[in-house]
Amino acid sequence: MERCCTLFVIFLSVCALTIAPDLLHQLVLRASATSVLGRDTLPKLTVSLLGDFNYDILYGRPGGYGPCNQGQASLVTPGCESPLKLVQSVMDDVAKWEGTFTLFSGGLMRHSMETVTPAEMEYTMKEVIGVIASASGVNGTQDAASQPTVLALGGNDLSPANSFSPISAQPQYVQLLRLMLSEGLLTREEHSHMSYCGFYYRDVAGTKIRVIVLNTLLWSNSLRPPLSVGDVDPCGQFPFLQASIEWAKQRDRSVIILGNEPPILNVEEAVRMKSVGDATYYWRNDFREAYLRIIGSNRFTVAAQFFHTGTLGFVASSKLGPPMYIIPSVSPVAGSNPSYIRATLDSNTGRVVSLQQRYLVENGSWVYGDKLEDILHVSLRGMNEYSVEDYLTIAQSEAHWEPFSRMRAGGRYLTEKEHCGFWCRHLIICASVYYEKTDIDYCTTSVLPSRSLGVWLSIISACSGGLALVAALTYGFGSRRIIFSPPPGAEREVTQRLFSTRAQKVYN
Repeated sequence: MERCCTLFVIFLSVCALTIAPDLLHQLVLRASATSVLGRDTLPKLTVSLLGDFNYDILYGRPGGYGPCNQGQASLVTPGCESPLKLVQSVMDDVAKWEGTFTLFSGGLMRHSMETVTPAEMEYTMKEVIGVIASASGVNGTQDAASQPTVLALGGNDLSPANSFSPISAQPQYVQLLRLMLSEGLLTREEHSHMSYCGFYYRDVAGTKIRVIVLNTLLWSNSLRPPLSVGDVDPCGQFPFLQASIEWAKQRDRSVIILGNEPPILNVEEAVRMKSVGDATYYWRNDFREAYLRIIGSNRFTVAAQFFHTGTLGFVASSKLGPPMYIIPSVSPVAGSNPSYIRATLDSNTGRVVSLQQRYLVENGSWVYGDKLEDILHVSLRGMNEYSVEDYLTIAQSEAHWEPFSRMRAGGRYLTEKEHCGFWCRHLIICASVYYEKTDIDYCTTSVLPSRSLGVWLSIISACSGGLALVAALTYGFGSRRIIFSPPPGAEREVTQRLFSTRAQKVYN
């Protein structure tokens, strides 16, 4: 009985030593989460994040984009751009919230603007800029630097689309900037920067935040005509970015990067092609690598990056530092439901602490959707501290995947939900953790068990090994007299058997 008790105590000790490191890891995570929750008393900033209005002045009339070239009674039609009512609706909802400031990642105009008349183009610009200015509470007599709305421009805001030349001014682009200036959405200094190459910065009044607005089209694979290989830095945007970050660093300010297309893999293209290797990055690779080096070397100053692809997403890479958030589309042109994001930032660091969806329902009203941190089961303050296995748990069950899928679709499904199997889900999650194709491809094709399963398999394996070791030691301890003090005649019998066996091998 005493021997059994000793065996049981030793077994429990081995298991405890095996489990202790993981329990310690879990306790550290819990303590970190508690510490994060304890900071909720800190002052917060509230930000509205919008992208792709794609205002179509011809919506529901001949010349309207896509299938919406006839009478359309619905405010939202999949495959169509936005009518003015939809633009007004979302901006009214933004204005009611009275956030600290608003960031718009580009896409004011509809696709194929080059097919409309100059007069229609002018009306389009006046109406959409007017709605934004009115909802922002600005006018041309105020200082735009003190106003809460910061705009970036995308490829569809130019005519022809995705064309930009700093050498020869484009009349439509010049007119758009003039309207933004007259409506109080740009200062004269910002207008001067934008007129040159489409980028500028703004130090948001009443905060410690500098927003750097990039002209991502200059670095994009979408630029037409494309840049030559030898053109390593169009317009000197990299020195501008580095100098603007350095200025903020010296004054203890946080930086937010705002742009249109992001420096990431085109995930939708990879899903469509069923291949990571064959898909492309949104940016030209040398520009993408140069940008990521700058952001990585300033990870303690750059608090967040906001870009736009049409589908809500994020990239939380421990290698880079500051998380990147992909703003969803207001326009339903790609089949997603109109939505935007309301984010909460830490006013001291500029870091995102909460991100909640706001989306349009069938009756035309805007309602709250899920919070990204609740769906991911992570703290947005420390997104980069979690492992890929922590994020992959979302892809491993329908119950976890469905809320994330619905959020990516704009809060609700406008069209039939597309099937996204094991590989598709893993691709989307892996592209939310890594920037490089090779890392994404390896992550996607590797079968990674969940963290909890791996922990328990390790525990069971270690305990089994420990039990076998304890059993062997117990047996050896109990048989020590036989091993070290064999009974009379036993040694002689063993010797005889040994030599007998040896002789048989030799003579046979």
